[in-house]
Amino acid sequence: MLGSWVQTKSAQHILDVGSGSGLLAIMLAQKAQHNCLIDGIDIDVGAIAQAKSNAKNCPWALQLTFKNSSLQQFSTTTAYDLIVSNPPYFSINLSANKTHSTKSRINARQTVELNHPTLLKEVTKHLSSSGKFCCVLPFDTAKIFIVDAESVGLYCIQELHVRPNPQSDVTRLLLEFSRKKETKISTKLSIYNHLSSYSEDYIALCKDYYLNF
Repeated sequence: MLGSWVQTKSAQHILDVGSGSGLLAIMLAQKAQHNCLIDGIDIDVGAIAQAKSNAKNCPWALQLTFKNSSLQQFSTTTAYDLIVSNPPYFSINLSANKTHSTKSRINARQTVELNHPTLLKEVTKHLSSSGKFCCVLPFDTAKIFIVDAESVGLYCIQELHVRPNPQSDVTRLLLEFSRKKETKISTKLSIYNHLSSYSEDYIALCKDYYLNF
């Protein structure tokens, strides 16, 4: 959903933080200008290998670059017009995890390696003066995240409240931040309608990426 919602507009350089298998970066390449360059970084070696493979097999391969790196160690002189991330938000003890996930994959989805204040601080280092930072977070976490963002000079200018259906509580927020304070635009979206079918708003948002729409 984040990839459908984010506006690439005139972005020339995009950074995808925690890119995983590269799906979000590829979605952005699909709707960005043909000369837009997109960098994806992730701490998981296997995920980056998969992202490179996926990129090689897509029509926008020349626009995509993936690197095995944490955001803290990522070295570049590029000032990005757009930075996107699906940040880690699980506070799970690694020793309590009984799945077969590797430690790096678990860390990629938790705040162990990259907590939110650190993420925001690093984003400000790589964001251009007029750039935008977009992410998706659980509702409760997002409220704290917005406050943390303001402390480093990033202001929420747009938020999409997402809920499973019209009767449900909001579960996620899609957020857009800017270095410049603006009147915040707040909108709502239900994924399903009262008939348990995809809502018209959800279909309109995601139709470019889902064949069954």
